[in-house]
Amino acid sequence: MNKFVSLILNVIDSLIYFFLGPFNVLYIIPLFFRRIESSLGIELQKIYAIEITGVVLMWVGLIIAVWCAVIMSTNRLSSVIPFFKPKALVTSGPFSQVRHPMMWSLFLVLFGEALMYSSLFTFVWLLVFVRFSVIYIGKFEEPYLQNHFGDTYKIYSALVPCWLPKCFVANKHTEWSE
Repeated sequence: MNKFVSLILNVIDSLIYFFLGPFNVLYIIPLFFRRIESSLGIELQKIYAIEITGVVLMWVGLIIAVWCAVIMSTNRLSSVIPFFKPKALVTSGPFSQVRHPMMWSLFLVLFGEALMYSSLFTFVWLLVFVRFSVIYIGKFEEPYLQNHFGDTYKIYSALVPCWLPKCFVANKHTEWSE
């Protein structure tokens, strides 16, 4: 397949993934829940400081997502799209602090959204999404990465926490080096 067709297919795959994945999780589903809240007359008091905190969390989540995407895309090491096979294990930047920083970025944006809109249903959706993510990554992504990268991933897993960034866990981990 020529490079141009391959590039076009990768762009199309990326757009499909973006629409089915993050766009639905962060926009469509929360919007649906906020409309249900509105139709039921559920309205929490909005507090300006909490709204601002939500906006800040959303920006932090976006920055982490972009940072991860840039690192993964550099030298075509990996892809933000989970069904593309990674060529190398990414261990720098946010990946040196937690094994799934892209999930953290989604969690932060969604939590920020719940705060910004003072939406109880969006917060419940965040809890459901976190639970689903923990199950999915534990049953599918972690075993896949272990199988794909072997001992390298085993060492990385021993040094880098799966869910809580190093700043939140006891400093039992050492520096990562390949």
